[in-house]
Amino acid sequence: MDFQTEPRARGTRNARFCWVVFCALTITLGCRAPSPDWNGTWKANPLKSSFQGPLFTISISADGEYRYDDGSSSFTFRCDGKDRPIEKNRTQACVKSTSTVLDLTQKENGAKTSANHWELSTDGMVFTATATAFRPSGPATEAQVVASRVSGSNGFAGQWRDTSYLVQHADMTLRLDGQTLHIGYSNAGQYIDARLDGIDAAVNGPHAPEGVIYEAWLVGQRKILVLTKHNRKALTQGSFELSGDGRIITESWWTPGRPTGMATLVYEKK
Repeated sequence: MDFQTEPRARGTRNARFCWVVFCALTITLGCRAPSPDWNGTWKANPLKSSFQGPLFTISISADGEYRYDDGSSSFTFRCDGKDRPIEKNRTQACVKSTSTVLDLTQKENGAKTSANHWELSTDGMVFTATATAFRPSGPATEAQVVASRVSGSNGFAGQWRDTSYLVQHADMTLRLDGQTLHIGYSNAGQYIDARLDGIDAAVNGPHAPEGVIYEAWLVGQRKILVLTKHNRKALTQGSFELSGDGRIITESWWTPGRPTGMATLVYEKK
């Protein structure tokens, strides 16, 4: 669900427009052929990176309503076992079997479309969420998030840091073929083939997030600008920069219009 206000949505559109104009101007001013040093396999170095994993918050109101919020999306639910409407022809039900286990099930026109299993470790410090998506045709797909507690003392309520992102993106394969950028994350089961002229490119692979697309622009031999969108709304903008000696790639990203919140992930060539 999208809980953004209209002013924030306008700000996001304006940020995206300015980003596209900047990319076009940079390309017009002269873009030389990319360095061959981009090509290869790369290993993330968390000690040199500012990014330590995305944060999300789970809160529970006095009357028992749960709320999940990761800063870009949020949703609420009640754990009473009832199928409750969430969108047109869609329902969601939550069953809490113990103090450390709950299951969320979504249906569309009565048919199960997804299931989310939440579980806490015995000491309450590790949160594991396993999501299964069911499709009308083809096998079900599964993804898992493992998070460590940042705040809160017990139960699901508190702030959590998703540590699985760093594991999934620890190894990166990058290749430039003419005007196409190929990025692959083997641990995540995801890859992207994006043209370097800003044309939309889907995230592919067995564990590709639904509705996420990339736009990429080559703006010099050693810099690529990227815009990530979810359901066609700007989610993050950023860049990949290759060091002068060709041994380091620094990935930077931030929420559109909020460059002070920039995060970095440093990759070293294997």
